[in-house]
Amino acid sequence: MRLRHLAMTLSNLPSHPFREPALEQYGTDGETAARWLFSINSEEPFEETDGIIDLGAGNGILGIGALLLGAPNAIFVEIDEEVCKSLQDAIASLDLGDRCRILNGNVKSIIDDEIKRDVVIMNPPWGRQTPRADRPFLDSAIKCANDSIHLLHGRGAQHIEPWADSVGWVAKRWMEVDLPMPPIYSHHTKKRNTTEAAMWWIKRPAR
Repeated sequence: MRLRHLAMTLSNLPSHPFREPALEQYGTDGETAARWLFSINSEEPFEETDGIIDLGAGNGILGIGALLLGAPNAIFVEIDEEVCKSLQDAIASLDLGDRCRILNGNVKSIIDDEIKRDVVIMNPPWGRQTPRADRPFLDSAIKCANDSIHLLHGRGAQHIEPWADSVGWVAKRWMEVDLPMPPIYSHHTKKRNTTEAAMWWIKRPAR
């Protein structure tokens, strides 16, 4: 699949309902997701993994994109039951159900032995509403990923590399993007905005 086709496909997925500001439910747009996933795939082909986990999946844009690029299967973890319905619709719209598993629950409750996969991809809460809101996602990712974690976070985040080092992994910031931020909550005052984001590749050291 070409980059443009992937971006169009992901942009046309059933949308995230964005109901809970406290959960920092901000989606990844189709163009950003496609560029990021294409870059990952060029370095770490999805078809050569045993599958991926999408933590805080929302409408599943990251996991679905990985499937379209060849990942054999995907596990989606999402706490919001209504959002899971949008995720199910997104998966069904592309006839990917036989390669997917949806877990409706908190990332803190993940039993990692049941869902370990080579790669975790996530755009977790950045902690702007609740400090350290990303920490459960980071801790869960390190338990579930066999090889690598791909993380989208605010560009100003200073804790990713020290955290990775503290758990014996290595983090590299390797992409930056101005992430579209449409006005989805009542506290948003601008019609359309962007926010500075970056992508980290967090790898387990060679064993």
